[in-house]
Amino acid sequence: MGNKDLVIARSSFVQVVKNSKKIVVWHSLFGKPKVISKNMLKILEIFSEPKRLGEFYEKYELDFAGKKCIEEMIKDYFLIPLGFNERDLLAEKKKEIKKFIIGGSQINHLGLIISEKCNFNCSYCIHFSNLDISGRSRKKIMSLEIAKKAIDYYLSILRSHNKKLAEINFGGGEPLLNWKVIEKSILYCLNYFGNELDFKFSINTNASLIDDGVAEKLKIYGVKVVSSLDGLRIGNDKVRMTKAGDETFDLIIRGFKALKGRGHPIDGIAVTVNEYNFSDLNEELIDWAIKHNMLDIRIDIDVMGSVKLEVDRVINKLMRIRKYALKRNAEVYGFWSRPAENLNDSILDKHIAFCGAVRGNSLCVSPLGNIYGCGYSGVKIGNIHDDSENLYTSGKAYSKFVLDHVAGSIKECLGCIIEGQCMGGCNITREFAASNGNSGMDRMCKLYRGMIQKLILE
Repeated sequence: MGNKDLVIARSSFVQVVKNSKKIVVWHSLFGKPKVISKNMLKILEIFSEPKRLGEFYEKYELDFAGKKCIEEMIKDYFLIPLGFNERDLLAEKKKEIKKFIIGGSQINHLGLIISEKCNFNCSYCIHFSNLDISGRSRKKIMSLEIAKKAIDYYLSILRSHNKKLAEINFGGGEPLLNWKVIEKSILYCLNYFGNELDFKFSINTNASLIDDGVAEKLKIYGVKVVSSLDGLRIGNDKVRMTKAGDETFDLIIRGFKALKGRGHPIDGIAVTVNEYNFSDLNEELIDWAIKHNMLDIRIDIDVMGSVKLEVDRVINKLMRIRKYALKRNAEVYGFWSRPAENLNDSILDKHIAFCGAVRGNSLCVSPLGNIYGCGYSGVKIGNIHDDSENLYTSGKAYSKFVLDHVAGSIKECLGCIIEGQCMGGCNITREFAASNGNSGMDRMCKLYRGMIQKLILE
């Protein structure tokens, strides 16, 4: 089996985690996770020094299954020919990605930053933190004219690539502060383009402004509602308050009830935790969510801003709550689980990224008509008044934004055990950290590395 004269060695990118029940290996650039036996682990260790394949087979007398396993390890670059450079292969994959993002072919999603005002004053809010440090315009409310122009711009890109599904999200700030423009934008899409395209609408809202009338309209238009609750009453109200400093739990729950009362309930919640409400994060929140048929539970931890929280303590609590939820048929995930999720894919087979924004799937438009890869980003990539074909040509801001987040492109990440799965993590977190001398990035990296070693053994 194989070229017996081939001299091979274990790749320096092979990562190993194990416990008493399982041994898992993966390639930190190319993924391809595998559960292996103790004998296979010993073989990988043997190839820590280069060996001719034929001599290895003669010495160790592997059976057919063992030789097939060796071949698979060679195919997936766990074992590589002497002198082979995996980063050269990675560079070739990056060139392929550069070719197919030209022309905006990867754009699937339009985010309308419909309002940059908010009626809440959350202690951790990354949206307003990034606006403050980016120099981005603070114009608050999107006009219907800009919304229509953005929709037309987006749909022209979809048409140029023969796409029939249009996904539009209304975000902010708090988008419901500009409800009239939201409703008119939806009607504009449905009345003028409904026979041509299938539309999927969504909104990210704190839910406090949802009354029966708004809930009914959201149901009629089929708008998926994405909302958050940062714990039960005590935990939520420690970090989320109104502009006037009042508690928000009852306001949020009132919105949830309005949606449920109109037969349009939300199916999950997003939870943000920092050092102030971390102690309140526990299984009771999972029980509450399941009781209300919210089985999709996103939990993100502000480890960068919560310097008093020990990262290992965060890891242990997240794993405990995740396991508890899984037993009750609910899913708990967050940015901390993204690298583990990305292990299931490989840049050898497809363009993977930390999120859709840095994959080049999103076009987010501000009230001024400026375009960003992510609605919270301060890196402008164009304006809706620009020519779309020119905007998405090679070398432009969009292309640079995407290619700068391909595995192997971020200097600080070179050699990390999840370099090809994390790719720098959340771009917005990195933007904010860069403005503060990268303060706290080491904590985020420690969280992601620690979580993947736990999750991969689940």
